[in-house]
Amino acid sequence: METYGSQPVIKTVFVLPSLSAGGAERVLINLMNGLDRARFSPVLINVISKGPLKNLVAPGIPVIDLNQKGVFRAVLALFKSLKAEKPDLVISTMAHMNFMVLLLQPLFPKTKFIVREAIVPSYILDRHPAFAPFIRRAYTTLYKRASVIISPSNIIIDELKNNLALRNEKHILLYNPVDTGSIAESLKTSTAASETPLRFVASGRLNYQKGVDRLLDALKDFKHAASWHLSILGDGDQKSHLETLIVRNGLQNHVSLLGHIANPWPHYAAADFLLLPSRWEGMPNVALEALACGTPVISSKEAGGIAEISSFANDNAVQIARDMDEFVSFMANAAKKTTRGSLLPANFEKDTIDRQFTELLLKTL
Repeated sequence: METYGSQPVIKTVFVLPSLSAGGAERVLINLMNGLDRARFSPVLINVISKGPLKNLVAPGIPVIDLNQKGVFRAVLALFKSLKAEKPDLVISTMAHMNFMVLLLQPLFPKTKFIVREAIVPSYILDRHPAFAPFIRRAYTTLYKRASVIISPSNIIIDELKNNLALRNEKHILLYNPVDTGSIAESLKTSTAASETPLRFVASGRLNYQKGVDRLLDALKDFKHAASWHLSILGDGDQKSHLETLIVRNGLQNHVSLLGHIANPWPHYAAADFLLLPSRWEGMPNVALEALACGTPVISSKEAGGIAEISSFANDNAVQIARDMDEFVSFMANAAKKTTRGSLLPANFEKDTIDRQFTELLLKTL
C-alpha cells in the first residue's frame, strides 16, 4: 500500500467488460468516481471496447484499455495488467466479468476481490439454457472466492442464496447511487418540453430483456381520453423488430424511437410517466433517475428491485403492474403530472451510497 501523509492509499482497480452504454457499467463508474482520492487510488481496466461511458470517468483516474475481442479471451492480458498494478482491491461487475476476475483470484493472494452482481442470476440462466449447467457451476464455485458479493437489490441476494446455494456472510446490499446534483444541473438548461397533453417515455437497450416489444403489442388497441405520445430512448438488436411492431400495431402517430441519447434526463423530466416493461432487472437505474427528475414510474413486477424502490417512495410515485393488461390500465388512468421536484427516496442518494461503499471497502481490507 502506498501512503498519503500518515494514511495508506488503497490501490483499487475496477474492471469492466466495455465502456459501451449500460446501467451496470455506469453504476461501477459512479462508485469509482465517488471515492476519496486521499484514501484511494482508483484505476479502471476496460477489457473489450471503448465507448461513450469513458466520458463519465472522473478526471485524473487512469483508464487502461486492453482492446481484447472477448472477456474470456482476455485472461492473459488482464493477468498482466493486474500484476503491473499490484492492487489492494479488485472490483468488477456483471457475471461473465466476475467469473473471469475470480478465475485469477488465486494468483493474487494479497488482493481482496469484490464482485457486484448486476442482475438476477435467473435471467442469465434462462437466456443461455445450453450453458446453464456451466454458468451455475461458475456461480457456486467462483463466487466463493470473492471477499464480498455486492447486490443492488434484495431479490438478487435471495436468488444467490436460495437458487444457487451461496449462503454465507459475504452478501452486501448496496443500492445504486443517483447523482441528483448532476441531474438537477442538467435540467437547468433543458429545452425538452411536452408537446402533447400526455407524454410517456421509456429508456434502455432495445433488447428482449427490456420488454419494449411486449409493451408495443399491449398498446395495439390502447385509447386515452387525451392525446398521448411515447418516446423510446436507446438502441439495440431489437430496433428493426420494434419498428415493425409500431407499424403493425398502428402506432406510428403515437410512438417514436429516438435512438441513443447521451443525456436522457431532460426527456425524463419532460414526461408525465416513465414506462418500465422489463422482463428482468437488477435494480433499474432508469426508474431511479426518472424519480430524481420528478417523473413517476409505471413498471412491470418483474423489474428486479422495483418493489424495493416503491417501498421507500411516496404514494403513487411507482405503480407496479402484475401483467401487461394492468400495465396498460395504469397508462389509461394516467394524467399530466402537476408537481415538480425530485421523487427519489433518500436511500439512493449518491452521498449516502458513496459513504456506504467507502465503509465497505475499508471493512473488507
